[in-house]
Amino acid sequence: MRSARSLFPLALSGSLALACSDSSGPGTGPALTCTEASTEVLAVGEHRILDPTQDDACVRLPAAGPAGAEHLYVAVATEGRETENGGSTPYAITGSNTPIAALRPLSSASLSAFQPPPSASEFHRMLRLRERALTEGSSELLFKNGRMTPSSTAPPVTGEQRIFKVCTSRECDEFIDAAATAKAVGQRVAIFVDNDAPAGGYTDPELTEVGNLFDDYLYPIDTVAFGRESDVDGNGVVIVLLTHRVNELTPNCASTGSVVLGYFFGADLLPRSVANPGSNEAEIFYGLVPDPLNSSCDISAAFARSRLPATFIHEFQHMISFNQHVLVRGGTSEDTWLNEGLSHFAEELGGRQIPNTECPVSGSCVHDFIQGDMENAFEYLATPEDHFLIEPGSSSAELAERGANWLFVRWMADHFANDTLLGTDFTRRLVATRLIGEANVEAQTNIGFDVLVPEWQMTNYLDDLPEYQQVSSRLRYKTWNFRGAADSLGQAYPLVPDITSGPGYSHSSVLRAGSGRHVLVTQAGAGSAVDLRLTAPSGEEPVSSSASPRIGLVRVR
Repeated sequence: MRSARSLFPLALSGSLALACSDSSGPGTGPALTCTEASTEVLAVGEHRILDPTQDDACVRLPAAGPAGAEHLYVAVATEGRETENGGSTPYAITGSNTPIAALRPLSSASLSAFQPPPSASEFHRMLRLRERALTEGSSELLFKNGRMTPSSTAPPVTGEQRIFKVCTSRECDEFIDAAATAKAVGQRVAIFVDNDAPAGGYTDPELTEVGNLFDDYLYPIDTVAFGRESDVDGNGVVIVLLTHRVNELTPNCASTGSVVLGYFFGADLLPRSVANPGSNEAEIFYGLVPDPLNSSCDISAAFARSRLPATFIHEFQHMISFNQHVLVRGGTSEDTWLNEGLSHFAEELGGRQIPNTECPVSGSCVHDFIQGDMENAFEYLATPEDHFLIEPGSSSAELAERGANWLFVRWMADHFANDTLLGTDFTRRLVATRLIGEANVEAQTNIGFDVLVPEWQMTNYLDDLPEYQQVSSRLRYKTWNFRGAADSLGQAYPLVPDITSGPGYSHSSVLRAGSGRHVLVTQAGAGSAVDLRLTAPSGEEPVSSSASPRIGLVRVR
């Protein structure tokens, strides 16, 4: 068991921010051969963002002094638009005097981000895409100011019976009527349990505890960080339906190791006439139930109970986001990558702010709320080049992508919020707008995506690196020491760059939107200059501008 303190050692410092410069100019095209004009002379800790499609395809690192030198070179795709196939481009990095024939075969575009998907993550991504399709329709069909009608309904009472529409297909286009009973009703939430749920499930006292947790912690945390939910049914509460129909969405979880814990679907906030016949026309999200005797997907009572709070705080963010973007401002639903990043950020807020006494199964709210985010983040950092930050519609929705989404939101909150520990004024601004995705981020930070992404990727290696002298305040996480977190989990920090002295280095693969390759260039004392080229795989053509490639370069020592 780990305390909250052990998982996020703080890395606060008083270092000055150094504005990054972009050495690219208007030019007539990229220079594929290094010259003296290609030399990038950096002080220790200084960094630059370079454009290989303009003047910076070839970067020369100057000859090292007697103590040697070390630079981090990160090739990234900074395309921020969320599309069906995703922003990507093949590329090659070659070092000094590396013949073209020495390049390794280009890695397949069908890497892990396109392998058979984890079924639970795939289901959630499908819901976000369905929401986008629904909200791109005619605006006059949507609620006006978040309301369908001016009528109101009395809040549910304990013991009340109600019929709900519940999806029974992976595409959420088939529904069944489910009778359920209100087991716990608080000021902000009414928890119903399906009458046909397996025996031996949640006890009434357990659900009362979860309802109190929602009222006392989850609701205020989410609404402070993201804004208010709608009240389309006028009953003043959020409904949660706990049903075995959620379990059935991943019927073979025992063998796949993936289970849908719960979900929110924006269609429930839209009229049946414009959404689908399964809309409950109410603020509702869904959660699984214990089913320990099901050999294909056995869900113990302890497992189900421990996952409820994090599921609630995660799905409630999605509900608030849909209200703020769509119902209040008449826009479309948020891009999936940013929507998921904010929901995982909500989980982190829960782990930071809720006392361990409220997480009785494990005894640690950090474990219950943040452990999964940490695992996802480390999976991403182990092979960032293989995954998208801006995942495409065709993505298999791997958990590593969720890790990237969370890390990027966390990093932005560290640097663009007034309250850097929690970052909630920044996240609230991200939700309270019609803007989505890349445009939303740029509006709230006043910095281009082609600068933010390389800085974040450099941060992922440099943060709390013992030998790195911090100069730019943005090349770090203020609220996390992820290297310390890895130590506390008994593992090595997962992001390990290629290490080269320059000559003979070659690597070819695919840059995926928001991600890239880290290369650490180490020069011995009085070592000669090093040239690095970022080009198309042939080495003879410029890298395509289609994915907005950039180079992040920082002198480490």
